[in-house]
Amino acid sequence: MSKLDAAKVAAAKAQDRPYKLIDGNGLQLRVATDGGKTWLVRYIIDGDEKQYRLPEAYGTGPGKISLKIARERASHIRALARQGIDFVKSEADVRAAEAESRKRNEAEAKTVRDLFDEWIVEISGKRGGKGRKDGGKELRRAFTNDVLPVIGGKLLSELSRADVLKTIRRVSARGANRQAVIILRDFKQMIRWGDSNKIYRRLLIDCDVLGIEDRDVVGDYDPVKDNVRTRVLAQAEIVVLREKLRNSGLTAVMQAAIWVMLGTGCRVGETGLARWEHVDFQNRTWSIPKENTKTQSAIVISLSDFVLRQFRALWDTREALDADKRSPWVFPAFKSPLKPLTNHAIAKALSDRQRSPNAPVDSHAVKTDPLGLALPGGVWKCHDLRRTAATLMQSLGIPESVAHRCLNHAPSGKLNQIYMLYDFGPEMTAAWTALGERLHVLLSHNVIIGSFTQSA
Repeated sequence: MSKLDAAKVAAAKAQDRPYKLIDGNGLQLRVATDGGKTWLVRYIIDGDEKQYRLPEAYGTGPGKISLKIARERASHIRALARQGIDFVKSEADVRAAEAESRKRNEAEAKTVRDLFDEWIVEISGKRGGKGRKDGGKELRRAFTNDVLPVIGGKLLSELSRADVLKTIRRVSARGANRQAVIILRDFKQMIRWGDSNKIYRRLLIDCDVLGIEDRDVVGDYDPVKDNVRTRVLAQAEIVVLREKLRNSGLTAVMQAAIWVMLGTGCRVGETGLARWEHVDFQNRTWSIPKENTKTQSAIVISLSDFVLRQFRALWDTREALDADKRSPWVFPAFKSPLKPLTNHAIAKALSDRQRSPNAPVDSHAVKTDPLGLALPGGVWKCHDLRRTAATLMQSLGIPESVAHRCLNHAPSGKLNQIYMLYDFGPEMTAAWTALGERLHVLLSHNVIIGSFTQSA
């Protein structure tokens, strides 16, 4: 049978029933009962014959496709099939990835103003003991005048302590200290509300705003000029930290959380939400579901001996309790063990133990040695442990691509998300193992977690 040409295609007329003209190489021209002409491509995947209709009809001009181009398309589709790639599935994957990317981009684009707009509606109405008596009028006025014009457009995923301090200190600088404190407390309430809502929780997982205290925004101060933190704990500081933690008064649960963050590179929010059902001692893994991660990507962490010891010590302590007191959370809160330890609780505990010796302490603060966790390199925070873990991996020769996977960073590029599907499982296990071994060497001859008696 001879191939089609322009004349044959033009001569094909409508009949009582649709029919097909064969061109070869899997390409067919379908003629509908109304005379419409479309292209079909037949190909075989894993022994199964499939058919794909080209989206454009036959013809020239916008939205049409010629015989020549149809042949090129058919050749491409069949070439992919010979490689085991289903063109239809591939196109569906691309569309799904694009939709997911749009969804992620929309979420990532959420700003302080977006959070405020939802929060103000939620708290303005008076419902029982909740809400504002004035319907939120004063709150809206304060934020409209002093907050939203400055950082309303700031992406929540990039919101930092420095941003909030700069904003509220502007109020204090004009002599309105009381107003500044009120705005700070309202802002922290807004962040807590956002942290309890799924759409915002992921964007606020690294937010350290709740660690700001009243005294930080009133009185004399030096404006924070650099929002980018590069604090990394030196290896010598990690050795010092061992003794500092033992004498810090922190609960053993909180100490374990610190070592786990350092030994895995996990975010503080991801660590705090760990449940025992996520931990598999037999296979030495800790599975973090996607809803607990900033990137909305699940990850399975291989537990090094160093990190495994932290989990086992916590498990043994839990099992020694009465059944009704056993928390489902790996890192339970001190005062409410059936709730998880929050990143804000950890942040405040670290902040209290690194404050200036002469700094005042609010009436609710735990009486602690103000320099109990101070290190030579300066103030350190939970996220600095993650940065330290990554830097240690780098120093151990772990490839950056593997370190990024261990940190569960979102893959870049649409095509990478579709075609670069190797999971780097063995390499990630080796990286976590190397990191754990390095920490073990630094802290050798000592038990990282001591008594698990809860202390204030």
